[in-house]
Amino acid sequence: MRISASFLAKARANAEALMTDECTVVRPSGSVTDPATGEVKPASTQVYSGCCKVQTSGGLASENVEGSAAQSMGAVSLVWSLYIHFPFGTMLRNGDLVTVTKSANPELVGHRYRMISPQSEKSWATACRWNVKEDA
Repeated sequence: MRISASFLAKARANAEALMTDECTVVRPSGSVTDPATGEVKPASTQVYSGCCKVQTSGGLASENVEGSAAQSMGAVSLVWSLYIHFPFGTMLRNGDLVTVTKSANPELVGHRYRMISPQSEKSWATACRWNVKEDA
């Protein structure tokens, strides 16, 4: 079966229609020193502002307890995988920082995530999907 360019364009448009959250992505670029106070702060450059979709995986990612006090007590620490989807063609990098600025879920607004690795390496990608971790 051959997939046409128009079919792929429609699939990408459908994927983007589900991206109802909005976010800003910045790329850390060293640090700057305030000349008046001498305070050093991280510097960054905005690389994206627009629609996205925050999503968790549908199941248990791992039991992160090996070698810990929790393991010795028999506890299980649940870890969920987090993803953020961006429109196809959005050029981002590992280490970029995402801040959710608008969402139908008010609990997501203001959350910051660090981009970990892309999940879009496929022939017929319809979105740029990234593994992310909550940034403290």
